[in-house]
Amino acid sequence: MLKAYVNYPHPKVSAHRNPACGDIEKMGKQSQRSVLINTQSISTELQAFTAKKYTFAPTASQNDMWITVDFADSDFEDAVLAYVHRCIATHYSRLAGVSIAKHC
Repeated sequence: MLKAYVNYPHPKVSAHRNPACGDIEKMGKQSQRSVLINTQSISTELQAFTAKKYTFAPTASQNDMWITVDFADSDFEDAVLAYVHRCIATHYSRLAGVSIAKHC
């Protein structure tokens, strides 16, 4: 399983594989946006990212998102996250200039 954090005002995309990672603990903030991409949701979620269903802005409700990618295949999870990042970057140039940083 891969958990990725996307931050818009401070452009970054970080990938986390270790469930004990302290950064993942931060995802528990109130009203935190999160998306799960797995075998049941992949088609719907990829369409949502492509169609800009998820928006980013410098406001508390839209400034960040946690994305969980769960396929029990780390290479495929990395590829799905890379695709999602490209979709987001198409609409948000701030995030286009950042690479996915692997943290833990």
